[in-house]
Amino acid sequence: MAQMRKYRIRNLKIAPRPKRLEGKRKRIRGLFRNIFRLLLILIIVSFLGFLGKCFYEFLHTSQGFEVEEIDIQGLKRLKEKEVRDILSLELPQNIFAIELKEAKEKIETHPRIKEVIIHRRPPKKVVIQVREREPVALISQKNSFVGIDSLCVPFPLIEPLKEIDLPLITGVAKNEIIIGYDSSNSTNLKMALDILKTIRSLKGDLYSQVSEINVEDGITLYTTERATRVRMGKEDFRDQLLNLQGVLIHLSKEKRRAEYIDLRFKNKVIVKLK
Repeated sequence: MAQMRKYRIRNLKIAPRPKRLEGKRKRIRGLFRNIFRLLLILIIVSFLGFLGKCFYEFLHTSQGFEVEEIDIQGLKRLKEKEVRDILSLELPQNIFAIELKEAKEKIETHPRIKEVIIHRRPPKKVVIQVREREPVALISQKNSFVGIDSLCVPFPLIEPLKEIDLPLITGVAKNEIIIGYDSSNSTNLKMALDILKTIRSLKGDLYSQVSEINVEDGITLYTTERATRVRMGKEDFRDQLLNLQGVLIHLSKEKRRAEYIDLRFKNKVIVKLK
């Protein structure tokens, strides 16, 4: 039998792969991984979008979400029927089909309404919170009166005049009063409200002692007691009103009556006694 030859392999080394080839393969594997991840994300997003669309259609078509109750809160003078008539919402209607912004803007067209907040209470209830304008004074207009709030917005009165005990603003031109809208462009009207705001910020009962503010020719106040005429300048209302408060307190203590009081001069008050 022929003897097999034995070969001894000495110092045999495997040549390493070229670095360029290895780097290229890594880049290809990384590209495939990224493509796979992107496809997976697209599939998940598409599936979630499909579920979202189905859920949206369910909410907007299900009879289980038809509005059965509209709860109107915060009314003081206005009646619920007035708000419902402005809203003119036809029921039954899906709670998610109601445009809340549009409904809010509709109700806020009423000049007596200052602010409206509407929110849904699924499955069948809508809550409307109404904030009415509160008058801080009355404005005389020939044979009628309108209220005005602290934001200089005039509005029709609902309550009887005999129930209102507020200062009267006179001397404002009719074309300067815009019912239901900001009328602060009227310098005279804004000036009268600034005086009232300053009076209300003072301690004491000066606010209840002012019955009228006339702004037709300068500024003239009339007191509730004995209708004392008070002339004011157009600046430094706070200092003038503090002086007036002091004079009225002094006259009350002395049991004296004034025909008029003039506050227009700095550091000086003129009082003519009766």
